[in-house]
Amino acid sequence: MIRRSFALRAALGAAGLMLLASLLGAGWVWYAAEQELRAQRDLALAAEAEALIREYEILGVAGLAEQARAVARRQGPILVLLQTIDGIPIAGNFPGVRPPVLRGFATFPGGTADAGVRALGTMLPPGMNLILAAELAPISRAATRLAWAPAFAAGCAAIIALLLGYVAARRIERRIAGVGAAARAIMDGDLTRRLPQAGEGDEFDRLAGTLNTMLGRIEALMQAQRQVTDDIAHDLRTPLARLRQRIESALASARDPDGDAATLEESLTELDQVLATFAALLRIARAESGAPRAGFRPIDLSGLVGAVAEAYEAVAEEAGRTLSQDIAPGIGMDGDAALLRQAVANLLDNALVHGGPHVGLRLAPGPVIEVTDDGPGIPPEEREAVTRRFHRLDASRNTPGTGLGLALVAATAKLHGGRFEVLDGPGGRGATMRLTLGGR
Repeated sequence: MIRRSFALRAALGAAGLMLLASLLGAGWVWYAAEQELRAQRDLALAAEAEALIREYEILGVAGLAEQARAVARRQGPILVLLQTIDGIPIAGNFPGVRPPVLRGFATFPGGTADAGVRALGTMLPPGMNLILAAELAPISRAATRLAWAPAFAAGCAAIIALLLGYVAARRIERRIAGVGAAARAIMDGDLTRRLPQAGEGDEFDRLAGTLNTMLGRIEALMQAQRQVTDDIAHDLRTPLARLRQRIESALASARDPDGDAATLEESLTELDQVLATFAALLRIARAESGAPRAGFRPIDLSGLVGAVAEAYEAVAEEAGRTLSQDIAPGIGMDGDAALLRQAVANLLDNALVHGGPHVGLRLAPGPVIEVTDDGPGIPPEEREAVTRRFHRLDASRNTPGTGLGLALVAATAKLHGGRFEVLDGPGGRGATMRLTLGGR
């Protein structure tokens, strides 16, 4: 697996590019260094020639010959040859083949390792040719050494890059192996498993943190789905069994039009209750899944709450209650209108069924929706439990309802980035149901 690591391949590619660039750079350094060294050598030859010419002007031919012999005895990097116009040597240390009579700069074969010789010839009266030369082999060696210095450094850097790439690949492989192990455990059904984090706060830790948040959300959704399934199996089994028993009893009895009609009416009532429970559970699951968030649209919340309140005025009057309204105008937000309308309706239903003679509905900026009543209220220890599915207080078990209304309100609040709270009512009497929503 390590051989197929991206980090190792990247390091190998970087090392290859580094070596290629270093070779190209070495070639350019060699060329530039050799040209510069040759130019410096030409200047040295010209300076030495000028010095010998001054000796000749002062001391004549004998002095020039003596100075040429002195330069030859030094066996330095400069070669000297003083010869006649016919090519007969007078003095000097020129090795190998004698160059022809030369005037100006010229390069010709010879010298050590056959690298060539760079020479400068000057004509002197009466009929003498002074040649100063230098072998090119030292220049080539110096240029080569200069050129290989960056290449060697690049080679060392490439080796270091490969080592670092190998170490990085091993480390990444270990971290990915941990991620793979966690992913396999999750695929096998362990939804509590999370991706490991090294605690370094690097890109891998940040990505793992994001994925862990996503996995937590998936786990919550799966738990909610299982909860819905369990709720359906547990709370709908009894009414369905009761309905089946009623129908079986009716079928086993003699036909009686009045009795059959009553049985059918009771069965329809039971079925309506079952269907209402199904619909409520589906709405809660839809809100908790977060799927409607993608379909959020701008909502005139003031108009929506006002319309629900208007519809419930007649319901409150029939129940012998009063419904007061305090709806601030011009409040809007982005959200799911159907869920918000159902949530407000559920709050009013709950207050009208379980509250006292007066129910209040208030919409304030925030936005905040509050429904208050002056009934018996909800004990503090029960306030969190009433938002769970099918939970009902002892005093409410004989009243109509599914026990899902406040669970839908809590799910709607969470979907809209808010919260649902159950508080004391005005003056410490009754209850206040407060739905705080995320604004625009």
